[in-house]
Amino acid sequence: MPLIGPILDDRTFEQLRDELVKRIPVYAPEWTDHNASDPGIALLELFAHLGESLLFRFNQIPDTTKVAFLRLLGVRPRPATTARTLLVLETERPEGVQVLRGAEARAGAVVFETDNEVVAWPLESLAVGKTAAPVPSTGDPARAAAENRRRQNAVEALPAAELGRARAGAPVSFYVTTGVPTDPLTDDPPLDVSTTIDQCLWIALLGKNSTNPQQLRDQTLFVGVVLDEELRRPFDLVARDPHDPTRLRADDLLTAPPATLWELWNGPVAATAFTPLAVLGDTTRGLTTTGVVSVGLPGGFPTHPEGQSGPGGLDSPPPLDDEKLAARVLGWLRVRRPAGENDAIHRIRWVGVNAVGAVQSRTATPELLGIGTADAGQAFRLTQRPVIASSVRLEVEEADGWRPWTEAEDFASSGPFDRHYVLDAEAGVVRFGTRCRLPQIGERIRVLSYRYGGGSAGNVAAGAIGSLTGVAAVKVRNPLPATGGADAASLADALDALPAEVHRRDRAVTADDFRALTLEVPGVRRAETLPLLHPDTPTQPAAGVISVLVFPTEDLRDPGAPLPDLALLRHVAAHLNPRRLVTTELYVIPPTYVDIAVSVGVRTREGHQPDAVRRWVELIVRQYLAPLPPYGPEGEGWPLGRAVRRAELEAVAVQVEGVEYIEDELLLARRTGGASGGASGGGGWTPLHLVPLRPWEVPRLAEVTVVTGSPLPVGTGYGTPPPPPGDPVVVPLPPEVC
Repeated sequence: MPLIGPILDDRTFEQLRDELVKRIPVYAPEWTDHNASDPGIALLELFAHLGESLLFRFNQIPDTTKVAFLRLLGVRPRPATTARTLLVLETERPEGVQVLRGAEARAGAVVFETDNEVVAWPLESLAVGKTAAPVPSTGDPARAAAENRRRQNAVEALPAAELGRARAGAPVSFYVTTGVPTDPLTDDPPLDVSTTIDQCLWIALLGKNSTNPQQLRDQTLFVGVVLDEELRRPFDLVARDPHDPTRLRADDLLTAPPATLWELWNGPVAATAFTPLAVLGDTTRGLTTTGVVSVGLPGGFPTHPEGQSGPGGLDSPPPLDDEKLAARVLGWLRVRRPAGENDAIHRIRWVGVNAVGAVQSRTATPELLGIGTADAGQAFRLTQRPVIASSVRLEVEEADGWRPWTEAEDFASSGPFDRHYVLDAEAGVVRFGTRCRLPQIGERIRVLSYRYGGGSAGNVAAGAIGSLTGVAAVKVRNPLPATGGADAASLADALDALPAEVHRRDRAVTADDFRALTLEVPGVRRAETLPLLHPDTPTQPAAGVISVLVFPTEDLRDPGAPLPDLALLRHVAAHLNPRRLVTTELYVIPPTYVDIAVSVGVRTREGHQPDAVRRWVELIVRQYLAPLPPYGPEGEGWPLGRAVRRAELEAVAVQVEGVEYIEDELLLARRTGGASGGASGGGGWTPLHLVPLRPWEVPRLAEVTVVTGSPLPVGTGYGTPPPPPGDPVVVPLPPEVC
């Protein structure tokens, strides 16, 4: 919100005078002349004037003084942030429909704008991969024999060249066609392209009844890609796969994205198997995050109109079992990393054409802000707010015409001839400086355009966006929920942050600086810093390295052990990277959870319901071991690396009203023989008096049992269930027929 000082007493001179006059009949009923000419009234007016002056000074303290400090330091409360999502367009027009940048899509009263211009075509898509076929089981001889015959028949169906290589002893790899989920929110597993036999993503372009393939020649195709950015569970910092993107190095944000090749398959008889496609735009950073890729189709599209099926070998698309889908295929796109690229494409959750990014905002019409006065500190207010930073296009009419001015963070580096202004985004106020160039007398100031919006109201559900303003013959939907919207920080939050801001000045030097700045990112509930810890070698101190451990606000998959997704880790890294020292190597990582089990038997006091007491004991134990505030031993979540002690939990349980004492002793155990937080049933339990934790670990209460009487053995209780966890001859396996 804007930095507006509070008014402690807003009474004016007239109000004070009227109050004094109204009291005359109470204290001096014989005083009946209340005209302004009366000497007594003149005296009351003098007191009213003095009272107004005192109230004016009174209103300057204490919060107003703090607000003045905030303004002096250039500290502004965190503005509202905008939600973002992905839109998918559908049309039946053969010539396609152009949707301009800034087109408005609505979810009720919430408005989103498209990030870029897009052309919607009457197309659909199907993304698949070649995953290795499972090894035949030897337990059933008859079934194994049938499987071997099916594989032999598949080899015999190969083209002559491939069949000859197979008979000559070349290794043979059998695969099945695995599709990418058609709904990004489904529980179906994503396609891990890095585990396919060719490490390629294949995208079939499917025509509709109204599709004219010739209309697509030399046109741009907009392909939306949703990456599976949820971390694999369980997450273990030591045992993690180094190629799995479970931690983010801040410097990676400044490096070029990995090279990604998009190719169009030319058919089984073409001299050249693939035509490279030009990538005209890519917000996925080489298929490392969710976004849209714009590719240019060649003038000869479709390159193989007589049929888009191939032998299914290494350099041809996989066969489609559905004959109706196969008949609609207009072309195949292959997406891969170039040879020698170590970073393979990872888990893909959804692929679709006619996609465009959208942000929760609206574009304002041009405004005439005012006329310059040549005074220092000129300020003008925009009509709409909150304003999205860096979206204002401001011009000043100087002697030689309209000249653009540049938005700056502050005027500290502005010279006398610099055309700079500062924007208070939340208040919608444009301010000019004192020492840089100022709008002179008579110079008009205008804003050509700016975008405004933001707030938590923009976090709409998937499918909530259903209309596109001003565009005919196009349907729109959002396959993903909009995320990232957050309301502006309150004045109280800004005042609370004043001491820390004076200390760090928006720079991350100490561990506390990193922690405080991380908590500014929407979606972060808790942040911890681990100096000298490198994620690849966590047990060995690394000079110049700091790792920031992030807990999200919520995790619907496992509320008791929340893990951030890669998108949140990326946002934190982007927020911290420009604020760290150049010599600091920064990593952003998720927490590691260690599964523990607790079993406790209690003796209840007379007059208390045993079931209620048991529920309260379970709740208290869960809250005491919870990783997020306001729970934990000190109300800040369970401290990193703090061992879990049986005696400590007994002391917590016995404080519950209605508990007379603990029967026998509380049982505490740690999961062994399986990964913490892994699939249900993995590993056993080892009873311990103390569960030690490493500096980056926190406990996860996988099982808790509270009974009346002696405690049950660990493993028989209940609790939160763990969350779910040379070129060969390539042969596609046909589907089994019963």
